[in-house]
Amino acid sequence: MIDPFQAPESLLLGANAAARIPIADQQRQRAEVDEVLRRFSSQPGVVVADEVGMGKTFVALGVAFSVAMRAKSGPVVVMAPANLIDKWVQDLHTFCELYVDGITPELNSSADGASRLRTTDRLRYGIARHSIEFMKLLDDPPRERCQIIFLAQGAMSRQQTDKWIRLYLIAETLRKHGRRKRLALVKPRIHNFLARLLWAIGEQRKAGDGNRLWATLLKSPADRWRAIVNASRPSEPNWMTDDPIPVSLVRAMDRLNLVPMAEALEKLPVRAAGTQELTDARVDRAREEIVKALNDIWVEALRQMKWRSPLLVLDEAHHVKNPGTMLAKQFQSLDADVPRTGDGAMANAFERMLFLTATPFQLAHTELVRVLERFCDVRWDRAAFGEHSVVKDSLHQLGQRLDVCQRTVMAFHRAWSRLDPGDVAQWIDGPDGAEISHRAAAARDRLAEAEAGRVAAENALRPWIVRHNKDDVWAGSSIPRRRRLEGGARVEGAPNGIPVPSRQLLPFYLAARSAINPHKDLLGEALCSSFEAFRDTRKRNRAQRDELDEVQDTEMDRRSHSKWYLEEFDRAMTDQAGADHPKLSDTVRRTVDLWEGGEKVLVFAFYRETCRALRFYISQELERRMTDVGIRRAGVAVGDTSQTELAKAIDSVQNRFFDTLDSPGRRAIDAALQGIIEGEGGPGVTQSDWGGQLQEVMRRFLRVPTTVMRCFPFERDRDPDAAPDTVVSEFLEHCDESGLSWGTKLRRFTQLLSRECSEAERGAYLAATNRIQTGGIRVASTDEHYDSEGDRGTVLLANVQIASGGTDRDQRARLMRAFNTPFFPDILVCSQVMGEGVDLQRNCRYVIHHDLDWNPSTIEQRTGRIDRIGCKAEGKHSIVVDLPYLAGMGDERQFRVMSERETWFKVVMGQDKVAQMITDEKAPAVPLPPAITKRLSFRLGLSEPAVGN
Repeated sequence: MIDPFQAPESLLLGANAAARIPIADQQRQRAEVDEVLRRFSSQPGVVVADEVGMGKTFVALGVAFSVAMRAKSGPVVVMAPANLIDKWVQDLHTFCELYVDGITPELNSSADGASRLRTTDRLRYGIARHSIEFMKLLDDPPRERCQIIFLAQGAMSRQQTDKWIRLYLIAETLRKHGRRKRLALVKPRIHNFLARLLWAIGEQRKAGDGNRLWATLLKSPADRWRAIVNASRPSEPNWMTDDPIPVSLVRAMDRLNLVPMAEALEKLPVRAAGTQELTDARVDRAREEIVKALNDIWVEALRQMKWRSPLLVLDEAHHVKNPGTMLAKQFQSLDADVPRTGDGAMANAFERMLFLTATPFQLAHTELVRVLERFCDVRWDRAAFGEHSVVKDSLHQLGQRLDVCQRTVMAFHRAWSRLDPGDVAQWIDGPDGAEISHRAAAARDRLAEAEAGRVAAENALRPWIVRHNKDDVWAGSSIPRRRRLEGGARVEGAPNGIPVPSRQLLPFYLAARSAINPHKDLLGEALCSSFEAFRDTRKRNRAQRDELDEVQDTEMDRRSHSKWYLEEFDRAMTDQAGADHPKLSDTVRRTVDLWEGGEKVLVFAFYRETCRALRFYISQELERRMTDVGIRRAGVAVGDTSQTELAKAIDSVQNRFFDTLDSPGRRAIDAALQGIIEGEGGPGVTQSDWGGQLQEVMRRFLRVPTTVMRCFPFERDRDPDAAPDTVVSEFLEHCDESGLSWGTKLRRFTQLLSRECSEAERGAYLAATNRIQTGGIRVASTDEHYDSEGDRGTVLLANVQIASGGTDRDQRARLMRAFNTPFFPDILVCSQVMGEGVDLQRNCRYVIHHDLDWNPSTIEQRTGRIDRIGCKAEGKHSIVVDLPYLAGMGDERQFRVMSERETWFKVVMGQDKVAQMITDEKAPAVPLPPAITKRLSFRLGLSEPAVGN
């Protein structure tokens, strides 16, 4: 008998040294896959909670693949946030190409059932963004059924709007009640109203057969509709790929009362009489009844769905921490008379569950237990799991141990908060056995109790959670994984923060005095970000910040006591130029310094106006700086004609090395690029479609003026004895601050495209680089920022791009991929919408958190965009995390609280509890030493043995 919880031989993860992922990470991931499968033999679920950027997706795909290839009971379901479904699909293709032997992923998309048969060399998957798509995938016969379905979270709770379901409701109403006298008169003429009733005006004309198609469908059983519709469509690309009416919905129809729909339909006119207004009113009444019936049948269909799945993979599983949410209720058996759409739709459907989350300990311990309790909603296997009540009791006992753990750690926190530096020096730094103060002795005793509580809770958590944390140094080296720059540390003479010039102190002082609550100082926070963000907040009387995909507007407190301060503030701000903002100008300077050194830079801000301002001023400073660099490197004499002469020098390089096809310089460039591409991709690859595209992209980006000014060897070019290939070689050997030359970057990118990513991913990369502009980008905006500078329609450099809530999803995806290439954008200014779920690590190791946050998890998530497997820094350099703040302002207060919370987050479960413990007024005087933090932190990795009680 085949063990369903054992990885198949075709899974190569951990045994195949693919270049994309270091072998140590592959081996860890494979160990996790094997361990999760082992635990599935005796328990209903496991949480994989590795830190951000450690490859949880590949672990989950390894488990999903192993179960899907052996399961007999149905498809594996991967449920993820809707905005991450495409990334999961892309990762599946990459995973199969790199770590699966002889099996290709295949989308369930063929309209011909015979060609959809499952085969041993294919892993069939489907995508369901709505519950009807999910139902249709489940309806497929076993030989055609998907092995993995990617299901968007929220899909099962969305109201149904499908026109085919509406048409089916009308057809069933006519079938069951068509003999009613009045409805019998309407029936032959109902085609006149179908387009409006179905919200499908124009569909009849598109169908080709006009009213005949609708009439045929109304008279035919639902299982014939696909064939009828496809016969009416001229070409295969427009054919339906599945039956439009799921079987579960057909079953539910018998329970539906269609009399109200029949009564509404029979009032439709049967001849041209009455006013148009009367006709419209009757059509609208019928549509209202269709909507009601649609909701009723959908709830019933979801309740009656008969299906099974061997495994649910739930991404971002912390979303089920509250059993009352729509997502959590989908897994629970509910007895409500009137359930919401989706409630109970997945109860008892899954045989096992695998939850993914990077933030298990940011949940309150009660919330974590509720997440684990969702495992009890599987189709219970008493032989494997034991009694259901026993498992529920064990989770209750886990909660009790977590209670004790939290109480003891909080008691230690209170004791630690009473210590002064002298107490800590006596206790921590003094010799063993030395006398210590009563306060230190009390803290020592509380620490021992907290550590004992942690051990007991850890042992209870261990069966349920696997969590690996990133090491402080890169594996096999002594190089620190990260280096932090805090406040004004990079500004000479400002060790504690960026100084605010005396001429700007008054606005900051007035903003602080106008605030009622320091933690709701909206004007002060906006002012610490940029003058543009402040002006926008002041104008709107609310703070406009990007939070993932939604703009969170928080109203200012307008109590009368702040009115005078605000009026004075407006007067003090009249002469403040945006570029002079102390933190913004520091971020601009730091960013351009790094860019001039050849590095890519990721900049995060919360405010849209700050993002726009940063892009504008960075582009402006980069252009000014490059002009100076270009004049110096090109050997142009300083004077009134410098810029003209520089333009001529750049134009000469572009003409001789890029534009004139038969010039020696162009031939040398082409030969060098061809050598790079064919050296990594294989002989003749430059003649292929993708190789030719890549060579053109490389040439286009090397040609741009900023690259020429920064990297081209003008001095070598002026040497009459220097051959063009020598000049090109020196050009491509120009290194960034990380020691990587252009040639190395181009070779690595070619290697990625040719050997380390799937064909679909390669196409996405090339599409992104082909669409990113290299010339100036005209910003035609009515934003106050640009108006105030007098630069409406300003042309900005393509080197700097912005990704905020105002950037559409497709453009964000293109920017993400392009940033992961050696090409533009070099600098990406982001709001929080790019703070989770995206990979930006391949060519960047510098992140600047221009705007901070009270919650350190937000900063960690954003840093995690470049601290990931396969990042530029891996094993060679530190990732540099820049946390600027203004000295003596609310910005510094936020940094201090955030830093203290960051330490205690590691030892106290629940970010809300830590936020209550550590505020401005309640932060300990002495930071917690790393050695104590380590003693109190949970250790749930596979290489970390359990500790006895």
